[in-house]
Amino acid sequence: MVLSAQIGSDKKKVQKFKCGSYRFSAKDAQKSNFCLNEKSSPKATTTKRPAVTTKRPVAKASSGLPNLLIKKINVQVGAVGTDDDVTMKICDLKRCCTTSKLSHTLSSEWVKNKLESWDGRKLGNCSDILFTSGASSLEVSVIKTNKKKKPLDITSIVLEASPTSDKKKTEKFKCGTYKFGASDTQKSNFCLNENAAKTGTQSRTTPAEYKVNSIVVQMGDDGSNDAVSLEICNAKSALKCCDTGKLSGLLSNDWSKNDKETWKNKDLGLCKTTTFDACKGFDVAVKKKSGKDSLKVSTITLEVADKNDAKKSQKFVCSSYNVGASDTIKRNSCTLDSSSTLSCPKTSSLTTRRPSASTKRTVPAPRPSSGPVTGKPPLFSDSENIILKGFEVQVGGGTNDGTKDTVTAKICSADKKTCCETPQLSKRSGNNWVRNGNVTLPGTSLGLCKDKVFKTKARTTISNLLETKLVLTLNRSGKDGMRLENFNLDAETANGSQKRRFKCGKIVIVDKKTAIKECFAQFPKSLPTTTRSGPCLRSGKNCDKTTTRPPFRSGSG
Repeated sequence: MVLSAQIGSDKKKVQKFKCGSYRFSAKDAQKSNFCLNEKSSPKATTTKRPAVTTKRPVAKASSGLPNLLIKKINVQVGAVGTDDDVTMKICDLKRCCTTSKLSHTLSSEWVKNKLESWDGRKLGNCSDILFTSGASSLEVSVIKTNKKKKPLDITSIVLEASPTSDKKKTEKFKCGTYKFGASDTQKSNFCLNENAAKTGTQSRTTPAEYKVNSIVVQMGDDGSNDAVSLEICNAKSALKCCDTGKLSGLLSNDWSKNDKETWKNKDLGLCKTTTFDACKGFDVAVKKKSGKDSLKVSTITLEVADKNDAKKSQKFVCSSYNVGASDTIKRNSCTLDSSSTLSCPKTSSLTTRRPSASTKRTVPAPRPSSGPVTGKPPLFSDSENIILKGFEVQVGGGTNDGTKDTVTAKICSADKKTCCETPQLSKRSGNNWVRNGNVTLPGTSLGLCKDKVFKTKARTTISNLLETKLVLTLNRSGKDGMRLENFNLDAETANGSQKRRFKCGKIVIVDKKTAIKECFAQFPKSLPTTTRSGPCLRSGKNCDKTTTRPPFRSGSG
């Protein structure tokens, strides 16, 4: 498929976008591909080269070119199998592919504890799409039908891929676990290149290691009967995280309003043995399933102890969690409690602890600089301004998933300092919000939200990508319920150089009129241009140069 587009009013200025193949099975309703601009996609140069008499060496495909083919997918099914149909979608930052239905002709598939392997025709257009050779990660989504409403556990997925220039070379991408509930239809993970992951996880220094001894939760005025867990991470990073699993007691009513709950180390699941660098600070996320129950937490207090000396303990306090009924995760940063004293290197990123009224210190003003600041530039900027450009919505396929109600939206920055509200969200032609339908709403339909500028701040994900957040509030008026499979906010950076897609996931509005969702966009880190120390030379030395840091490069921050 080739798209031809005209630039402005000049009919002679035409750009072409080339798409890959689309293959539909009898049950498929939608297929997607990224279409590359003909001018910007890699192609052979047409500049005439001077004749040479020496024998030309065989050129190797350089890392970063799209020449990587998926050859095989290995899946280790966990303790729960499924009879539902399963496909996979594999993406890098520029393109995606979709497998055929992953099934066998003569034997059962997706059986519990079975190791499955898929190759050849079962890979669908994933055997044709070229990904970036040397990529440090790929995003793999497992897509499951919901006809039989069966859960599914996947322990691991390993992709095997080879460059077209060297079919004997194999790159392996390892994914984490995928856990489907009976009603879940899609789960996604970032899968790390085996070689890049080894390079990226090398530690330069040995940090002071602390374990979580206990967690004290002070509830607010709204409790919940939903299953609740906590995710504990070093601040602004998902490279060091753990999940407590469901926190509940056998003889008590947990997560009740105004209660004070204490969870000992033995209750903390994978967090029992995970160690952290306390000098980097902590982020704690409250996680629950989307349902009918909201939740308010006043404070969460982590007590952490030195791994080698249990008497050396510190307390970190995380405040103000307001989790809506349809929310699945709320994350806050924690501060060192005023009663604790932690000795850290000056380069530590620890959040400044809250001083008590009697121990507040006056910070001296910085001395004026007598010249330009020297030293290394920061590795990347963790904030940027983005402009809202439109919405893309996929309505659920159930009988009551669509709606005839009036639907509006409110978009806010993560700190809620910048917000905008749309008028009624509707297309000029066709039915709106019909079940199993796709709704694309361009900027012209967003009212005051059209081209609205939001300031975002990024955190680092487990695949060393940057992740930013916007908050979506969806409102409906009427008696009709609504279930959405996906809601995406399309945006771009303020200078127009980069696209950003904020994924809000599944949204359910049945008993209430409003749903609040956190929407996340992920993208690679960019290195700033460095000040050159001399004239630009023909060799390239001292010349302006901007590079993009893919995830888990050697020497990443």
